[in-house]
Amino acid sequence: MLQPEEHLQQTILGCLLSWPEEIDTAATIINTDDFYGEKYRLVFDHLLANQGGDFVTVSSALKGKVSASEIVAWSAHEAIPAFIPRYCKDLKEIANKRRLFDLLGNVRLMASEHSSQEMLDRLEGLMTAMSGNVLNEPVGAIQLMKEASIRLTHRFDNKNQLHGIPYGIESLDTATNGLHPGELIVVAGRPSMGKSALAGNILENVCRIGKSGILFSLEMDNGNCADRLISSVGYINYSNIRSGRMSDEDWSRTTRAFGNIYDFRMFIDDTPAISLREIKSKCRKLKKGGLDVVVIDYLQLMGMNPAISNRVQAIGEVSRGLKQMARELECSVVLLSQLNRGVDNRADKRPNMSDLRDSGEIEQDADVILFPFRPSAYCVECKDNICSESHDPDVHKHVAEIIIEKQRNGERNISVPVAWMGEFQQFKQMG
Repeated sequence: MLQPEEHLQQTILGCLLSWPEEIDTAATIINTDDFYGEKYRLVFDHLLANQGGDFVTVSSALKGKVSASEIVAWSAHEAIPAFIPRYCKDLKEIANKRRLFDLLGNVRLMASEHSSQEMLDRLEGLMTAMSGNVLNEPVGAIQLMKEASIRLTHRFDNKNQLHGIPYGIESLDTATNGLHPGELIVVAGRPSMGKSALAGNILENVCRIGKSGILFSLEMDNGNCADRLISSVGYINYSNIRSGRMSDEDWSRTTRAFGNIYDFRMFIDDTPAISLREIKSKCRKLKKGGLDVVVIDYLQLMGMNPAISNRVQAIGEVSRGLKQMARELECSVVLLSQLNRGVDNRADKRPNMSDLRDSGEIEQDADVILFPFRPSAYCVECKDNICSESHDPDVHKHVAEIIIEKQRNGERNISVPVAWMGEFQQFKQMG
């Protein structure tokens, strides 16, 4: 008597032999590895390659690995072509369970030969492979136009409103139309240029309007992140918070800042060298209660897949994974990244995409790339605090811009002037 899995495999192949027009339907749900047994895999591969076949041509092509009488018997199974998607989904479910059972059976052996991180990476790879055949159905032109009509009408009726989540800087919001679900936004800069502050400002502004977000801080611990947040929200000099030399006014502002922050739907995770897998896992859990924006500070400090020795490829895997996560969870991912030192050696210090460290696929995966730029960071007169008729360091230190180097759905290579208020770790609208 046939086992259920074997009967199901034969039924699917028998259907595809009788109704070859259903082969493409099956291929969107299952793949060769979902079949258990070499002869079933060989027949499915042959049908895919030739868009069909009969018991004579298939058995002849496979040269005795499967007989004509076997194939005839498969075609005799009672089956309905309309049920092929159901049959295929049942086979996919059985195959995935088999993969999990095989993995669990090998865990003890894996533990003796691999690190825990390698085991987790393999498990994540298996999960990705198991979900890889879950495809969206193609959408027809009529349905697309119906949806576009509704979308465009809504935008027209609200043309004076921002359609995304605001960054909190009016000129940047105008240039980008805000943050949008599914987007990967890269904020890149040299050290001390203000990228962490900008990312913190974005998260603060997102939470201020009732949205939710999480900061994965790989460089600073929770305490330092909280101190910066209090300084920005309360307009309290950051150096006073760090030194403890706080005036009565500072304490009064701190109390008000606490009151505001208590209402924020904000989380901070300071796990060092956190991996892509861990970030995805934590974000999926948070998404159940609502998650709008994810900030990661920063890319080059993340734990990379040990199975990939090439640094650029490892970075590319992370950037692709974060872009996929943004789409899967329908949230915006703000990813901070370092720039190469080459920018420091140029006469023109303004960065461009080629300055992205380990750039690889970062610039390809990103929907938006922002460069916070403060010219005073390279100014010798500001460093030496030299004041002259043509230069006032107190003024120059507040001058900044956010360069929109890439914008998939908008204008690129434009600059948004902003004011840098370093004492509050904050970028503000100019004027």
